[in-house]
Amino acid sequence: MNARFFLYILLILPVFFFSCEKEIKFNGDEIKNKLVLNGLLSPDSTVKINLTESRFFLDDNEIFKNINNAKVDLWVNGNKTSNLSNTGEGNYIGTYILKTGDNIRITASCDGFDPIECSTGIVSPTPIISADTINYKENRSYYYQYEKGTAIIDSSSYYMTINFEMFITLKDPKDISNYYSLNLYLKYYFSNGDSLLLPVRYQSDDLVFQTRNDPAFPDDEDYLKSTVFNDELFNGKEYKLKIKTNSWLGVNVGENPFDPGFVNQEIAGKEIIIELQSLSFEYYMYQKTLEAHSNLNNLMEYFSEPIQIYSNVKGGIGILGSYSNSLYSIPLK
Repeated sequence: MNARFFLYILLILPVFFFSCEKEIKFNGDEIKNKLVLNGLLSPDSTVKINLTESRFFLDDNEIFKNINNAKVDLWVNGNKTSNLSNTGEGNYIGTYILKTGDNIRITASCDGFDPIECSTGIVSPTPIISADTINYKENRSYYYQYEKGTAIIDSSSYYMTINFEMFITLKDPKDISNYYSLNLYLKYYFSNGDSLLLPVRYQSDDLVFQTRNDPAFPDDEDYLKSTVFNDELFNGKEYKLKIKTNSWLGVNVGENPFDPGFVNQEIAGKEIIIELQSLSFEYYMYQKTLEAHSNLNNLMEYFSEPIQIYSNVKGGIGILGSYSNSLYSIPLK
């Protein structure tokens, strides 16, 4: 495709999509509204789910109606244990304390809707054996003030940028398929006793992650398409993940130029926190399809097949899944 033809396509696309507008009435049958159940469970906690009513896709009302009059039953390892109690705003909670290895099934019924059911297993955490940082650098960046067109550095305050590489070793359980999500945080402790937890975006060329060359950032070869992965490459083995980061962090020290009169406290300590989430298959599939939907290029959406977000709620819509966290911290000087 030569440059002239590409320019021609760019010029006619807006006309193609926006020049002709005609209101067309929908004459098809409206699908009966369904119960929507969403719940993420974790070991050593009680069951909590949320019930709402689905809405027609042409409905202008973006607010989902809460369902507070449903009968919701909890089944553990094939045995009915209790009803979940409604606490308002579509929320239902139980008293049973979940354990790793539990098989959980939830059924719900409500007048005017088809009954629904869904199930998931409570996953065990996968331990992080070790984590090491190399080439850690933390830079202070200063704000500028302009006086008569001249830029003057304001040394009364600064904000932080960091970059480092990290190796994270985990021990994957054998004989079963495992699914993961990796999150990274930097926690600051201030001289007045306050603390601040900031998420850190990272990149990786590790084969377990999906990467892509984003046309908007041609030099960023390790742009992560997903931070959710499985153990197909290392089932039952120790595996060392390699990640790197070059991140601006929203932490200010000293006088805040955007909030006159407010002074941020000095940093007394900091640490890197690694969160390895073990995911149930259901939660993994939900995350993967949700990310695929979010990663669609806005322009190419017109030419792409729609992506169906994963649901495991029979008779309705939604997700019931589980997760379990392993945390590992690295103190920084």
